[in-house]
Amino acid sequence: MSKTKSKEKKKEDPCWKDYHQVGTKKKEGKTVPNCVPKDK
Repeated sequence: MSKTKSKEKKKEDPCWKDYHQVGTKKKEGKTVPNCVPKDK
C-alpha cells in the first residue's frame, strides 16, 4: 500500500470566510480548491 494523503470532505469549507469552493484548479503544479466570493 502506498502512503498517500487522502483528504476527506469535511463539513468545513477549505476557503476563506465569505468564499465557497467551486471545484479545483491547478496552481504551481498542485491541485488546490477553487474559491470564489459568495453572492450576496
